[in-house]
Amino acid sequence: MQLMVVDDSAMVRERLAGLLCGIDGVQAVLQADCGQQAMELLQQDTAGAVRFIVLDIEMPGESGLQVLQRIKSSRSDICVAMFTQHANSQHRARSLDGGADYFFDKSSDIDRLETLVRQLAAQPH
Repeated sequence: MQLMVVDDSAMVRERLAGLLCGIDGVQAVLQADCGQQAMELLQQDTAGAVRFIVLDIEMPGESGLQVLQRIKSSRSDICVAMFTQHANSQHRARSLDGGADYFFDKSSDIDRLETLVRQLAAQPH
């Protein structure tokens, strides 16, 4: 399974990539610092290898919610988890209503995110 981390913070991207690439079944962790770069990486993924995206809500340019809509309209097969430090009920509701499959708080849900990726990576393609 390939996955992608989309976050404007290089530290967050690198930390998540390091954590998630060590999971059995994860072949690659792509990184994007904005929505445009994420969409470009998805366009290059002609084999459909990317199955899971961790997406920040607050980014310069397009918000994560706007990127979520673009992802879901072009690749509805991809599972998307919103990952934010702004984990209030309004962001949660807007994310889930917008098509997010999961919603995680950066400050407290890293273990839950890792568990989810382990479960997804163990599933047959």
